[in-house]
Amino acid sequence: MEFSTQVKTFWVIMATGIILGVLFDTYRILRWRFRPPLLITSVTDLIYCLLAAAIAFAALLISNWGELRLYVVIALFAGLFFYYRLASRHVMKLVISLFKLTAKVLHMAKRIVAFIFIRPLVVILRLFFSPVKIMGRKYKDWYKRWRSPPPPPPPPEEILPP
Repeated sequence: MEFSTQVKTFWVIMATGIILGVLFDTYRILRWRFRPPLLITSVTDLIYCLLAAAIAFAALLISNWGELRLYVVIALFAGLFFYYRLASRHVMKLVISLFKLTAKVLHMAKRIVAFIFIRPLVVILRLFFSPVKIMGRKYKDWYKRWRSPPPPPPPPEEILPP
């Protein structure tokens, strides 16, 4: 294998290590935010490991036809090391702010949808059911009068001695 191919492979695998670090930090933030139960955490850990292995394998196939050599392993760990030492803190802040921005955008979209679709529907339903509401009030008043309790019995007359 030529030296230029090895250098290209080294840089590609090092970039792969950085990408895996970013994915792991994103996964850590998601786990911290949602706090899943132990079983779900175990399953998502397995999914991350499989995804990381697939990404590393694909990068290895693309860069040097899948030849695994010592410098490839060193490059992967070097990429992870440099990412965690230099950029992890900043990337985590960026990912958290992106999640917050996404939440705000989704909240705004929900409010817009409610304003455009749901509010007119509520107004139409209120107009439709307002006669029913008025009739219900009239019925309630009539029922109260019809069903009113009987008047209390008059107090017994006191017998006064003459």
